[in-house]
Amino acid sequence: MKPQFHLPLITYPSASSFSLVQNAVDLARHNKADLTASILQIKMPLIRHSSPWIADAEKLSSEAKRFSRDNGMALNQTLHDYARKTEIKAVVQSFEASESFVAGTLAELSRAYDLSIMEASETMRPLIESVLFESGRPLILFPADNFCGRIDTVAVAWDGSATLSRALTGARLFLEFASKVILISITDDKPISEKARDQFADVLRNAGLEVEVATAQAHGAQAAGAIQSVAAANRADLLVAGAYGHSKLREFILGGVTRSLLVDLEMPVLLVH
Repeated sequence: MKPQFHLPLITYPSASSFSLVQNAVDLARHNKADLTASILQIKMPLIRHSSPWIADAEKLSSEAKRFSRDNGMALNQTLHDYARKTEIKAVVQSFEASESFVAGTLAELSRAYDLSIMEASETMRPLIESVLFESGRPLILFPADNFCGRIDTVAVAWDGSATLSRALTGARLFLEFASKVILISITDDKPISEKARDQFADVLRNAGLEVEVATAQAHGAQAAGAIQSVAAANRADLLVAGAYGHSKLREFILGGVTRSLLVDLEMPVLLVH
């Protein structure tokens, strides 16, 4: 069955980058996948500056819709240009939503696909969290201005958790195409079962992959930084990690590694909740 990748594209209040579009196209090409982009057309933007004149509100709303439409047209054209050059199948579906419903709509749309592809930034964080925690599907995040090549080496932020097991299931496609896997454990962050890690390494070796085990210490800093440093030193093309969210009532109080990856991402990462 051919993989189906999903690319949510935002047009308001800022637009998704062209580099995200190119990365998504390249990721689909390297993994022989089809790509569907969901492009937002803003329906009713929030008017952040109150005005006693309804005409001013209507003018701001009209300008926001035009801004969203123009960005959508540019992203649509860019996607088709990149897809035509790489000869992948790319489909665009527009969706209309009020600003406050964009996050939920993207999460709902993402449930139909094998994974979604987004770009990490502080402004995108609410949308990223919604897709990550409410779609039930893997999410690949790219840092800004990152270039996606073939994924040959996969790094795994190993902690032995059930959440990581789900992430590894979501990453199966990339593991099948990879030639090497690096299992990374941070030894001073939480207890690590070396036996479980070594057992998983043996399973991957039996499947035909070259596997290395790497350990590091965070020394009181964020574990995500140490993990990414080790992954980069081993020339990993993709990091796989479980994603933790504990309390919706407190607006996704995230696990430390997840929170750090969303804020300070240095390499492409596949996350699954």
